[in-house]
Amino acid sequence: MSRALTPDDATGGIVSPDLARLGLLAEEVKATHEQRRRASEDLVAAQERLRNANAQAEAAEARFREACPVAFGIAERTVNSHPVQDWLAQRCDLSDRLAATRSTTLYRDFIEWAVGTGLPQCNPSRWPQTRFGRELSDRGYASRKDRTGYALRVGLRLRGSAHDD
Repeated sequence: MSRALTPDDATGGIVSPDLARLGLLAEEVKATHEQRRRASEDLVAAQERLRNANAQAEAAEARFREACPVAFGIAERTVNSHPVQDWLAQRCDLSDRLAATRSTTLYRDFIEWAVGTGLPQCNPSRWPQTRFGRELSDRGYASRKDRTGYALRVGLRLRGSAHDD
Protein backbone atom coordinates (compact mmCIF):
# COMPACT_ATOMS: atom_id res chain seq x y z
CA MET A 1 0.00 0.00 0.00
CA SER A 2 1.45 3.35 -0.96
CA ARG A 3 0.87 6.58 0.76
CA ALA A 4 1.41 10.15 -0.32
CA LEU A 5 4.61 11.62 0.90
CA THR A 6 4.37 14.68 3.09
CA PRO A 7 6.97 17.41 2.76
CA ASP A 8 8.65 15.97 5.86
CA ASP A 9 8.90 12.49 4.26
CA ALA A 10 10.15 13.78 0.92
CA THR A 11 13.09 15.59 2.46
CA GLY A 12 13.89 12.95 4.99
CA GLY A 13 12.07 14.67 7.86
CA ILE A 14 13.71 18.05 7.43
CA VAL A 15 11.56 20.90 6.11
CA SER A 16 13.29 24.07 5.07
CA PRO A 17 12.11 27.22 6.85
CA ASP A 18 11.13 28.78 3.50
CA LEU A 19 8.94 25.83 2.57
CA ALA A 20 7.26 25.89 5.98
CA ARG A 21 6.66 29.63 5.66
CA LEU A 22 5.10 29.16 2.20
CA GLY A 23 2.79 26.51 3.60
CA LEU A 24 1.63 28.89 6.34
CA LEU A 25 1.11 31.69 3.82
CA ALA A 26 -0.93 29.38 1.57
CA GLU A 27 -3.16 28.49 4.53
CA GLU A 28 -3.54 32.19 5.35
CA VAL A 29 -4.54 32.97 1.75
CA LYS A 30 -7.04 30.12 1.79
CA ALA A 31 -8.54 31.38 5.06
CA THR A 32 -8.84 34.97 3.78
CA HIS A 33 -10.50 33.77 0.57
CA GLU A 34 -13.04 31.91 2.68
CA GLN A 35 -13.64 35.03 4.80
CA ARG A 36 -14.16 37.08 1.63
CA ARG A 37 -16.64 34.51 0.27
CA ARG A 38 -18.64 34.54 3.51
CA ALA A 39 -18.57 38.36 3.65
CA SER A 40 -19.78 38.52 0.04
CA GLU A 41 -22.68 36.19 0.83
CA ASP A 42 -23.52 38.33 3.87
CA LEU A 43 -23.41 41.46 1.72
CA VAL A 44 -25.78 40.01 -0.88
CA ALA A 45 -28.18 38.97 1.88
CA ALA A 46 -27.97 42.44 3.47
CA GLN A 47 -28.65 44.12 0.11
CA GLU A 48 -31.75 41.97 -0.34
CA ARG A 49 -32.94 42.87 3.18
CA LEU A 50 -32.35 46.56 2.36
CA ARG A 51 -34.36 46.32 -0.88
CA ASN A 52 -37.23 44.67 0.99
CA ALA A 53 -37.11 47.28 3.77
CA ASN A 54 -37.14 50.12 1.21
CA ALA A 55 -40.13 48.63 -0.59
CA GLN A 56 -41.99 48.23 2.70
CA ALA A 57 -41.16 51.81 3.73
CA GLU A 58 -42.37 53.20 0.40
CA ALA A 59 -45.61 51.23 0.64
CA ALA A 60 -46.17 52.37 4.22
CA GLU A 61 -45.48 55.99 3.25
CA ALA A 62 -47.93 55.77 0.34
CA ARG A 63 -50.61 54.39 2.67
CA PHE A 64 -49.84 57.14 5.19
CA ARG A 65 -49.96 59.81 2.47
CA GLU A 66 -53.40 58.61 1.42
CA ALA A 67 -54.66 58.37 5.00
CA CYS A 68 -53.20 61.68 6.19
CA PRO A 69 -52.64 64.12 3.32
CA VAL A 70 -52.30 67.11 5.66
CA ALA A 71 -49.01 65.67 6.94
CA PHE A 72 -47.63 66.04 3.41
CA GLY A 73 -48.78 69.63 2.96
CA ILE A 74 -51.88 68.73 0.99
CA ALA A 75 -54.76 70.81 2.26
CA GLU A 76 -57.82 68.78 3.21
CA ARG A 77 -60.06 70.67 0.81
CA THR A 78 -57.93 69.62 -2.17
CA VAL A 79 -57.86 65.91 -1.41
CA ASN A 80 -61.06 65.10 -3.29
CA SER A 81 -61.27 68.14 -5.55
CA HIS A 82 -60.48 68.52 -9.24
CA PRO A 83 -56.87 69.26 -10.26
CA VAL A 84 -57.79 72.00 -12.75
CA GLN A 85 -60.00 73.71 -10.18
CA ASP A 86 -57.19 73.55 -7.60
CA TRP A 87 -54.66 74.90 -10.12
CA LEU A 88 -56.98 77.77 -11.06
CA ALA A 89 -57.43 78.69 -7.38
CA GLN A 90 -53.73 78.48 -6.53
CA ARG A 91 -51.94 79.79 -9.61
CA CYS A 92 -54.32 81.98 -11.61
CA ASP A 93 -55.70 85.50 -11.37
CA LEU A 94 -59.33 85.28 -12.41
CA SER A 95 -60.28 88.88 -11.61
CA ASP A 96 -59.84 90.35 -15.11
CA ARG A 97 -62.36 88.84 -17.53
CA LEU A 98 -60.55 90.55 -20.44
CA ALA A 99 -57.15 89.05 -19.66
CA ALA A 100 -55.80 86.67 -22.29
CA THR A 101 -52.93 84.21 -21.80
CA ARG A 102 -51.38 81.80 -24.26
CA SER A 103 -52.77 78.32 -23.82
CA THR A 104 -49.33 76.70 -23.95
CA THR A 105 -48.12 78.97 -21.13
CA LEU A 106 -51.07 77.93 -18.99
CA TYR A 107 -50.60 74.25 -19.83
CA ARG A 108 -46.88 74.29 -18.97
CA ASP A 109 -47.64 75.94 -15.64
CA PHE A 110 -50.39 73.41 -14.93
CA ILE A 111 -48.03 70.48 -15.58
CA GLU A 112 -45.33 72.05 -13.40
CA TRP A 113 -47.88 72.53 -10.63
CA ALA A 114 -49.25 68.98 -11.09
CA VAL A 115 -45.80 67.44 -10.75
CA GLY A 116 -45.22 69.50 -7.62
CA THR A 117 -48.39 68.26 -5.91
CA GLY A 118 -47.48 64.59 -6.13
CA LEU A 119 -51.15 63.62 -6.14
CA PRO A 120 -52.01 60.58 -8.26
CA GLN A 121 -54.88 62.38 -10.00
CA CYS A 122 -52.37 65.07 -11.05
CA ASN A 123 -50.09 62.66 -12.92
CA PRO A 124 -49.01 64.59 -16.06
CA SER A 125 -49.43 61.52 -18.25
CA ARG A 126 -53.17 61.72 -17.47
CA TRP A 127 -53.32 65.34 -18.66
CA PRO A 128 -52.63 65.83 -22.36
CA GLN A 129 -53.01 69.41 -23.55
CA THR A 130 -56.34 68.61 -25.24
CA ARG A 131 -57.90 67.40 -21.98
CA PHE A 132 -56.56 70.43 -20.14
CA GLY A 133 -58.07 72.76 -22.77
CA ARG A 134 -61.41 70.96 -22.60
CA GLU A 135 -61.45 71.36 -18.81
CA LEU A 136 -60.82 75.10 -19.14
CA SER A 137 -63.59 75.41 -21.74
CA ASP A 138 -65.97 73.50 -19.46
CA ARG A 139 -65.25 76.10 -16.75
CA GLY A 140 -66.07 79.01 -19.07
CA TYR A 141 -62.61 80.08 -20.22
CA ALA A 142 -63.04 80.54 -23.94
CA SER A 143 -60.30 79.97 -26.48
CA ARG A 144 -59.43 82.40 -29.25
CA LYS A 145 -56.42 83.06 -31.48
CA ASP A 146 -54.25 86.16 -31.37
CA ARG A 147 -52.98 88.05 -34.44
CA THR A 148 -50.07 85.63 -34.84
CA GLY A 149 -52.25 82.52 -34.64
CA TYR A 150 -51.42 81.43 -31.08
CA ALA A 151 -54.30 80.04 -29.00
CA LEU A 152 -55.26 82.16 -26.01
CA ARG A 153 -57.50 81.57 -23.02
CA VAL A 154 -59.63 84.54 -22.11
CA GLY A 155 -60.48 85.52 -18.53
CA LEU A 156 -57.44 84.23 -16.70
CA ARG A 157 -53.77 84.94 -16.29
CA LEU A 158 -51.04 83.43 -14.15
CA ARG A 159 -50.45 85.17 -10.86
CA GLY A 160 -47.41 87.37 -11.06
CA SER A 161 -47.78 88.00 -14.82
CA ALA A 162 -47.28 91.69 -15.50
CA HIS A 163 -49.21 91.75 -18.77
CA ASP A 164 -51.29 89.68 -21.17
CA ASP A 165 -49.41 87.29 -23.46
